[in-house]
Amino acid sequence: MKRLQDTLRNRMREMDLNYEELARRIGVSGVYVSKIMQGTIPSDEVILKLCRALSLDLAETVLAAHYEKAPSEVKPIFAAASRRTGLPSGTDLDNIDSARLGRGTEIPLVGMVQAGGFTPTEDGEYPAGAADSYVYTDRKGTNLFGVRVINDSMEPEFREGDVLVVNPNLEAKNGDYVIAKLLDDNEATFKKLIIHEKVIILRPLNPRYDDIVVTEPDKVSIIGKVVERKTLF
Repeated sequence: MKRLQDTLRNRMREMDLNYEELARRIGVSGVYVSKIMQGTIPSDEVILKLCRALSLDLAETVLAAHYEKAPSEVKPIFAAASRRTGLPSGTDLDNIDSARLGRGTEIPLVGMVQAGGFTPTEDGEYPAGAADSYVYTDRKGTNLFGVRVINDSMEPEFREGDVLVVNPNLEAKNGDYVIAKLLDDNEATFKKLIIHEKVIILRPLNPRYDDIVVTEPDKVSIIGKVVERKTLF
């Protein structure tokens, strides 16, 4: 399998790019690009930026990176995958199908506590450096942000570690999954929204947890509607 560094170096040569120019395009330092070329394997987020800047195939590039990080006994699996250029017509892969990813956007990944106070700038964008990490989504909307599930209250549908993409501009309706915040509590919570007359119920999916019943609607703030779930490996 072709090394990630070789792929990047060859493409940079074709595009007549040096380390500093590539670093500028993907928002890292020239020193970090140099380390990648020397063998440091970047995160998937950085790989995504490299693929955009160098017009590389994302799947092949991620595969090459993960191959280099994989234990020796796992490497043959990655090597076999890299040799597949396609699947014969009629191949049965059970519940797996191919899909083309749309043009997406990186959105800030913020903690559950910070979600309630994470404020965009006047132009609708989040300020640079406002989050420590970002997640990729092809969902449309402004001011989207991501939060990570941090307990088991929404199992079995949502598990701890899942990332939720939240749109704060959509009206939350009965039955929607929402990020909500009680006005007398500093922490946000992820629940299913149930509206019954003038009563708001924030319902967990795990039967071990109790409903949060709010009889005064003005005591709860719906921060945003969950529009996508991502399970990150």
